[in-house]
Amino acid sequence: MLRNTVESYSPESTRRQTRRDRSLAIILWSLWTLAVVGTAFWYWRSDVVAQQPVNMLGLVIYSGLTGLVGMLVLTLIELWLDPLRFLD
Repeated sequence: MLRNTVESYSPESTRRQTRRDRSLAIILWSLWTLAVVGTAFWYWRSDVVAQQPVNMLGLVIYSGLTGLVGMLVLTLIELWLDPLRFLD
C-alpha cells in the first residue's frame, strides 16, 4: 500500500515539477501585471479623452487597489492549483 503512494524523486521528475511551477508563476504574474497596467491605462485614457488634467492620485489609488486585490486572487489561484508549494 505504501508503495503506491511514494513518489520517485528522480532528477527528471523534479525538473518537470520545477518547470511547471515556473510556468504557473509566469502566467499568473503576467496576468497580474496586465491587470495593473490596464487599470492605469483605462483611467489615464478616460482623462485624456475627456480633455481633463490627469488625476494622478486617483490613478495611483485605483492601480494600487487593483494590484492588492490581484495579489490576493493570485495567491488563491496558486493555492488552489499547487497546494503542496505552501507546505513547510
